[in-house]
Order: sequence, then C-alpha cells, then structure tokens
Amino acid sequence: MTTPDQTAVIPKLRDAKTPRRDPWGEDEDHSDVPPGEQVHVNSIGVWPWLLPALLMAVVGYAGITRPSLWTDELASWGMTTVSYDDMFKVLKYVDAIIGPYYVLLHGWTDLVGNSDLMVRLPSLAAMVLAAGLIGALGARLASRRVGLAAGLIFAVLPSSARFAQEARVYALATFFAVLATVTLVAALRRPGFFRWLGYLLAVAVLGVLHPISLLLLGAHGWVVFAQYRHRTLGWMITAFLGALPALPLLKYGSEQKAQVSWITKPDTYTLQHFPGELVGTASIAALILVLSLFALPLRRPTALYTAWAVLPPIFLVVAAQFTPIFLTRYLLFSLPAWALLAAVALGRAKVVWTVLGVLAIAGLAVPAQLDIRATDGHGEASREMALTIADGFKPGDGIVYGMTDPGGNWVGRDSIAHYTPADRQPKDVLATQPQRTNGSFAALECPDIPKCLGDTPRLWVVRLGYQEDPLGEMDNGKSVVIAERYKVTQTWRQKGFTLALAVKK
Repeated sequence: MTTPDQTAVIPKLRDAKTPRRDPWGEDEDHSDVPPGEQVHVNSIGVWPWLLPALLMAVVGYAGITRPSLWTDELASWGMTTVSYDDMFKVLKYVDAIIGPYYVLLHGWTDLVGNSDLMVRLPSLAAMVLAAGLIGALGARLASRRVGLAAGLIFAVLPSSARFAQEARVYALATFFAVLATVTLVAALRRPGFFRWLGYLLAVAVLGVLHPISLLLLGAHGWVVFAQYRHRTLGWMITAFLGALPALPLLKYGSEQKAQVSWITKPDTYTLQHFPGELVGTASIAALILVLSLFALPLRRPTALYTAWAVLPPIFLVVAAQFTPIFLTRYLLFSLPAWALLAAVALGRAKVVWTVLGVLAIAGLAVPAQLDIRATDGHGEASREMALTIADGFKPGDGIVYGMTDPGGNWVGRDSIAHYTPADRQPKDVLATQPQRTNGSFAALECPDIPKCLGDTPRLWVVRLGYQEDPLGEMDNGKSVVIAERYKVTQTWRQKGFTLALAVKK
C-alpha cells in the first residue's frame, strides 16, 4: 500500500486511450510528447481543400489562352515541335537543367496537341492541386478555417494565376514543393516506411523538375532539427536519397552557365522588389508581410511556414554571389508558405476578419489579374506581331530576323511558326538549318546575305525589343545590305518586338 503522501508524488498517468494532440497544433503546447507516441490528427474535412482547388481552377482557366506565349514559353513550345532525338541533341548544349520538363511536355502534347491551351494545361493542373494541398496542410496543422483561408489566398494571388497560365516548370515545382512538405509532415507525425518513401519520391520529382527548388530541403531540415530532433538522421538519409537524381542535372547545368550569364547579382533594388514580384503586386505583398508578423510566435507550424518562406530566398541570394542564378520565378515554390502564414494570422481573429482579409487580398489582386490576361500579359505581343505579318502578307514576301538582339534568337521564328498560318508565312530567306536541329537551338543562317536575299521584292524585318532604327546594328552585316537594297515603308512597335516592312528600291 502507498501512503497518502506517496500517492501525491506519483505522476497522474494519462488515459492510454486518450491520444495526444499533434505537437504542431496551434492551440496548446505539447513539447513533452515523447518520441513515437500517437498524436491526434486534425480532421481535414472537404471544404478546406476542395474550395481552393475549385477557385484556382476557375481563376487559372479564365483567359488562359488570351496572353501570347512569351520567350520562355516559346522555348517550351518549340521543343514539342521536334523529335525526341533532336531535342536530346539540343539539351546537350542548352537547357539541360529543365530537360525533364521538356520531355514531360513533349509526351503530353504528343497526345493532345501543342496549342496555347494544351501547353499551359499541365501548369494549371499543378496549381489547382497545389491550392488543394495547401488547404489540406493548413487544416491538418491548425484548423479548417486556417486551411481554407490559406488555400483561397493562394488561389487569388496574381502570381498563382500567372504561372498557372505559363508553359514552364515553375507551377509543377510549386506543387511538388507543397507535396514534399505534406509528406514530410505525415512522416514526422507517424513515421513509417511508406510515409518516408512518399517524401523521398516527392523530393526526387521536385529536384528532377527544378533542381533549384531543392533549397526547400534547407527549410525542412531546420524544422526537423528544431522540432523533431530525434528524427534528424532519418530525415537526412531520406532527403539525401531524394536529392540524388537531381545531381546529373546540376552538373550539366553548371556546364551551361553561359545561358544564365545575363542574370545579375541581387542588389538592394532587387531585394526591395522581390516580395511584390513573388506575390504579383506590391500592395498584396505588404499586406501579407504584415499578417505574417501576426502569425508569430515562431513555433509549431508557424516555424515550418516561416522557414519555407524565408530560408530558400536567403540561400539563393548567397548562391547568387558566386553564380548568376537569382530570379524571382525560381522561388515560386515558396509562395504557398506566405499564404499559410497570412492564414494563420487571420485564423487567430474572428471569422469575420478572416473573411474580410481574404476578400481584401482578392480585391487588391484584381488590377494585376486583368493585366496578366492582356494579349501581351506575359511580357510580349508575339501573337499580335505574327498576325500583323499574316494580315499584310503578299506572295513572294521574305522575312529576316535580328539574331543578336537581346532576348532569345529563337523567339521571332517561333512566333511566326506558331501564330502565322502556313500559307501566309513569308519565306525565311536566310535560314539554312531549322531551329533545334543537329544540336543547335537557333536556326543557322546563310553567310552570303546578298546572294540569299536574291530578288525578294518585300522584306519583313523582325527585331526583339524596342529598336529606334529597325535596320540598325543587325548581325552579320545585315543592316548595311538591307539598307542598300530596301526602304522601310512601315514600322510597328508591339510589346517585346519591333517589326518593319521594307520594299525593294
């Protein structure tokens, strides 16, 4: 028997049938949960993931084909027009680091065609899935209201819509970053072989699609060490194995540095404008930053979201001091974390303030949402330029391109090939080898300009960017030869292009 005094000092045992709540829960401290003990799993419900996914689908699909494909998207589209053999030959010299995305897109367009809608559809699908997972993650770690708010905020951000409508890899990287975080949370809460395998696979696909996104592992590692230290070794092994498939791509990418040599080191101006560029508009970025401060203290899921939002940009800034690599779109995978931080803050207020906060962000996003759906909303009016040529075409017309204009020596030809009907395309009088052939991304041109121009009566001249003189400073002496033989009769300056029509003297 025990005496009353002895009974008083015996700790009161928790009922074995009563599960502990998750240590990442928002409502109470559970730092004393011993390793391996079962914890409570919040019920996600349907609406926190379904409504954000549906909203993202509506917002992302609205006007998806209205903006013209811009430089990078034309590079993606162009890869779908050649054989796998030609594509792989090109990747030996250019764009190897996103080669897996090109392969994926090529396979997709082989099935459905390569219209603007179809090349952008994988990005839309990825952002829809990301919005749903963000809502589920917020609901699992905090509450259904927080999850729903986070998913809705993400869905209405201008950048979410912008990259849902872009035929590039960034939307897919965002989805797999969210998926990797969701699977990490599952593995940390209830460790098991298949949960860790799920995390490994998500990390592997993330790294293969966009190796820079593996900066997310730094954020994951910080959170694991800070909050689940007893799982650090298991996480390190899994993360290392998941990152391995990306190593060959990083090697090839390091050998193609000339491709990104135009990127400058981040300076004060770059960093000041980074939040607005990431979110899509400066006003929303300011509001989300303020809300993020109210998401403190830095513990439990808030620490996860903060590390996810803050550490990858810091890592990339440091890396950019040694190699040109800092672009805002490379960090799109950190955008969900900002939506989650804002939602945590709104979730601590009354429901009406949560609703008003989401509506305020949606309202501030309207001007930017309209801008990105303009015909030149992605930065270039490639369709308008090409259709101008189609409207003014006459049989016998020729066309030449400025091959050294800043912006991409494939853009002009791809714009014409994609948007100008085949029977209204001027003859490419200088081309001797098509684009993306025999390992060359750009077309090869005739070195004897006068001979190849021949007796072409009218010549369309396509230049990138704003050119005061449409014939000025063209490569390979084109300016002199064309100016001697032709007179410019009309000039168009559309966003991203200078187009001129020259008639033989």
